[in-house]
Amino acid sequence: MSGGAIVAKKDYTVFMKNAEASVRMEGYTVTPKMRNRCKQVLSGKTTTDECLKQFTAAKAAKVAK
Repeated sequence: MSGGAIVAKKDYTVFMKNAEASVRMEGYTVTPKMRNRCKQVLSGKTTTDECLKQFTAAKAAKVAK
């Protein structure tokens, strides 16, 4: 093998835990809905851009209330 590991199964658990820790350090809370959307991005079911648009729209709607 030449550099790099072969990953047989796409297990994003470590990536998710690292991302959640980063979000918490910024003072935010990770909701189950956020976690699900991140899984959708990681699995290729949606894009990061689309996910961020949804978060932005939801936040704007909440502020407008």
